[in-house]
Amino acid sequence: MPEKKSTKQETPKTAKEPVIYIGPSIMGVATKGTVYKNGLTPQMGKAVEELPALNTLLVEIGKITQARKDLKNKESAVSICYAKAEEYARKKGAKG
Repeated sequence: MPEKKSTKQETPKTAKEPVIYIGPSIMGVATKGTVYKNGLTPQMGKAVEELPALNTLLVEIGKITQARKDLKNKESAVSICYAKAEEYARKKGAKG
């Protein structure tokens, strides 16, 4: 039987609920604390495709308190993804 292959298995969050970006500011993409109400901007969508870890940093508004606590734990997934996002932001800044 042929398997149905999803072309976008790791899609950017397009939740009906607003999400807030808790990662570092990325030049030309997003600023820490940006709220997305109607999906992601094209720039953020492209960034998520390039670095899927950014999806972890797009948090539903109701879950922001727990996500911020997780950021303080260096071993949490949120914290690890934040570090990857910082590196991505530095590369983006270097390219201009």
